[in-house]
Amino acid sequence: MHGAVLSAGLMLAWCCDLIVASEDTVFADVVGTRLGMCGVEYFGHPWEFGPRKTKELLLTGDCIGADEAHALGMVSKVFPADELATSTIEFARRIAKVPTMAALLIKESVNQTVDAMGFSAALDGCFKIHQLNHAHWGEVTGGKLSYGTVEYGLEDWRAAPQIRPAIKQRP
Repeated sequence: MHGAVLSAGLMLAWCCDLIVASEDTVFADVVGTRLGMCGVEYFGHPWEFGPRKTKELLLTGDCIGADEAHALGMVSKVFPADELATSTIEFARRIAKVPTMAALLIKESVNQTVDAMGFSAALDGCFKIHQLNHAHWGEVTGGKLSYGTVEYGLEDWRAAPQIRPAIKQRP
């Protein structure tokens, strides 16, 4: 990954077994602050960021960089932008040497463990909450829209300011 990975981009990334990013990559979910929504449909945030960081990022719309995403365990590897392709291929080749059955069973063991921690049930529950949030905006807007707009106190997402880094010393 490289550049800005926002909202739906997170959903796509989180479906992957491993995530490799360039040093300049930033991650954010701005649907709360810009569309009045409770997060994207695939709500893996607490597993990827941890509960408190999830609340911070969703309530502020701030972003984190690749190094912090790596420290949180969301990103597997971080490479310089000019080495991203070659380093990713080298990393993939290392993994490809693992016997197929061992690789499949490793992935299945991890996936079953995460599911035993409630991941699938949480995804289902949060998707229902997401749909409730859409229904709320449908009701508020008289059925015109399924998300919030400027008329309801949100910033115009098309003209919204640049996403700010989530820096621990900045309010």
